[in-house]
Amino acid sequence: MSQDAPLRIDAKELFSAKVEDYLEVQSALQRGAEEIEPQSWIIRMIYSSWFYLSICAGLGGFCGWAILEPFFDDNEIHPDGGGAGASTMAAVLMFPTVAALVGLFLGAAEGIMCRNARRAVISGAVGLGVGFAGGLIALIPTSIVFGIMSAIAVSFWKNPVPGKMPDGVALLILMMGRAAAWAIVSIPAGLGQGIALREKKVVFNGVLGGVLGGLIGGLLFDPISFVFMTADGQAAASRAIGLSIVGVMVGLFVGLVEGWTKTAWLLMRKGPLAGKQFVLFKDTTVLGSSPKAEIYLFKDEAIEPRHAIVHNRGGRFELEDCQTPDGTYVNGIPIKKHLLQNGDQIVMGKTVLEFTLREAKG
Repeated sequence: MSQDAPLRIDAKELFSAKVEDYLEVQSALQRGAEEIEPQSWIIRMIYSSWFYLSICAGLGGFCGWAILEPFFDDNEIHPDGGGAGASTMAAVLMFPTVAALVGLFLGAAEGIMCRNARRAVISGAVGLGVGFAGGLIALIPTSIVFGIMSAIAVSFWKNPVPGKMPDGVALLILMMGRAAAWAIVSIPAGLGQGIALREKKVVFNGVLGGVLGGLIGGLLFDPISFVFMTADGQAAASRAIGLSIVGVMVGLFVGLVEGWTKTAWLLMRKGPLAGKQFVLFKDTTVLGSSPKAEIYLFKDEAIEPRHAIVHNRGGRFELEDCQTPDGTYVNGIPIKKHLLQNGDQIVMGKTVLEFTLREAKG
C-alpha cells in the first residue's frame, strides 16, 4: 500500500473498546488551560520591572536623603551646590549612603514582588553592602571628575557672584560634571542583585542601567535645585527630590535595560502573580514551591519544591519535569522533556505560564 494512501476504518473499529479506552486515557492525561482573559494595563504596568524597580530605587534615594538630612547645614556647604568642597561629613557620605540605600531597595525589589522573603533579604543585603563600599571607592573618581568640571565651569563664568550658582555655559558644564559623578556612583547601586544571584547578565543590566540612570538623574539635579531651593539658600526639599529622582532613574533604566536585553521569558498567565514576567537568565532555571527556586511558585499544593527545570542549551530552551506526581504539561500534553517553542503554554498544578522567545534579528 502506498504511504500516501488514505487510512480507512469502519464504524465497528472506530467505536471499539480499545479506541474508547485509548481516548479516555489521552483525555485524562491532557491538561489544557482554559481561555484566560488578558490582564488589565495597570496590572501589566505594576508587574513591569521598569515600574517596580523605579519605585523601589526612588524610595531608596529618599531614605538616603532622610538619613543624611538632619546632619546637613546649608550655611556650611560650599556654594557650588554641595558636591566637592563640602565641609560636612553628611556631604562626604552622600554618595555612598544613597548608593547603599538604592542598592538595598533595588536588590530587594524582585524578591518582594515575587513574595520571596529569602531572595529579598539576601539580594537587599548584598545591594546595601556593595552600594556603600562601591560608593566609598567611587568618591575618588567622582571627586576628580566633578572637580575638573567645576574648574572648567568657573573659567566660563563671566560674572561670578559669590554664593550663587553659575549660569549659561558654566551651568551646563557644571550639570555635566554632576551627571558624570552620579553615573559613576550609581554603578555599585545597580550591582547588588546580579552579584547576589551570581549572574553576569543581571550584573551587566545593573551596570548599564546604573550608568544611564545616574547620568539622567544627575543631569536633573541642578535644575531641581533652582526650582525648589528657598530664597535663603536652604536646599532640603531640592535634595530630597533630587536624590529621589536619581534613584527613580537608576531603577527605571535597570528595568529598561533588562527589557532590551532579554531573549526568553515566562509570563504567568494564571496564578498568584498573574501578569509577572520571569526572565530566563540562567543556564538552568528551577521552577518550584521552594523559596530557593529561581521561579518561586507558591500557594499551589500540586507544585513540588523542585517541579521543573528550564535548560538553556545555547539559545534553545528545554523544559524538564522533575519526575513529579502531578506532572508538567505543555499545551495540554504531559511531558518529561520538551523543547519549548514560542507561545508554548506550560501548566503545573493551577499555575499557567507562557513561554516567549525573542528571535534574533538577522
